Amino acid sequence: MSNTAHALATDEADQAAAAPRTLVETPYGVFAFDAGNSLFMPSGPLGFASHHNFGLANLPDPNLTAFKLLQSLDDVNVSFIVTPLELHPGLIEPEHLDAGAKAVGLELARSEPLLIVTARTTPEGASLSMNLRAPVLVDFEARTARQIVLGNPQYAVRHPLNAPET
Repeated sequence: MSNTAHALATDEADQAAAAPRTLVETPYGVFAFDAGNSLFMPSGPLGFASHHNFGLANLPDPNLTAFKLLQSLDDVNVSFIVTPLELHPGLIEPEHLDAGAKAVGLELARSEPLLIVTARTTPEGASLSMNLRAPVLVDFEARTARQIVLGNPQYAVRHPLNAPET
């Protein structure tokens, strides 16, 4: 089981016992966040440096199991859809992730990379892309996350997303 799946695989009894809980109403539904699914981002995501507290949750639609909600607990209007890099193998070289992790004081072995997903409307319809240049590294043991910027320009900010097998 991946770190993301493990961190989010709590049963209802565990969730009921956890306290305190923060309920956040989002465009995707109402989510409950507690110590088990909350993260601290010391630097905030790019462009959101003042946002430090986030929750990570599964989306309620069973057709969207490849995606998670990274929701600001400081501002209900700030959220990101993310997908684990492990569902998209080979897109980022491990040595580049390792260098990025070391640059911000993280160990890649303890971190799980998440990719921010963006939806855009085009003349051909909706398109989804992933930001390969700036993944979010999550350390589930420390309950922290940092968005890193990879120095290699081969990684696109708008890499087309092909739906992973779930």
